[in-house]
Amino acid sequence: MNECWNFFKYANSNDLNRINNLFKKNKWLSKYNQSYLKEKIVKKECIFESGVVITFKLVKEKIKIGNINIEPNNTLLEQIIRENLELRNTYAHHVLTKFLNCTIGNTYLSVDINNYRAIRFYDKINMIKQNEYISKVDKKKKIIFIFKKKL
Repeated sequence: MNECWNFFKYANSNDLNRINNLFKKNKWLSKYNQSYLKEKIVKKECIFESGVVITFKLVKEKIKIGNINIEPNNTLLEQIIRENLELRNTYAHHVLTKFLNCTIGNTYLSVDINNYRAIRFYDKINMIKQNEYISKVDKKKKIIFIFKKKL
């Protein structure tokens, strides 16, 4: 990791209940349990800043999502959620932009094809649609996005 990772506020054990409640209330993320979130916090793979939660993984071994191979030295954004969705603010955009600027390699994510709000958000931040696939886990159609790092 580079030094810009030091400028994030990472979630800690005191934040776990608050983050878990956010996930439980969200129809797209309610499947994730508290032990999953606790593990992400312990591994420092959970940012909690300005009411925005980002969980991620720095790819160390090649992984496959749909028919896309994600090589080592890239980043997988797993979830992003923010508190108070009824309030119109740019916190998620700000925290995600900061995250994308710090990540190693390109950043990939997968989103349910029916999650229109998320898809619009990823389009706004110039993520590129790569492909569609059917998830083996929940048998739902997903879209893979990539944010290409400018060299």
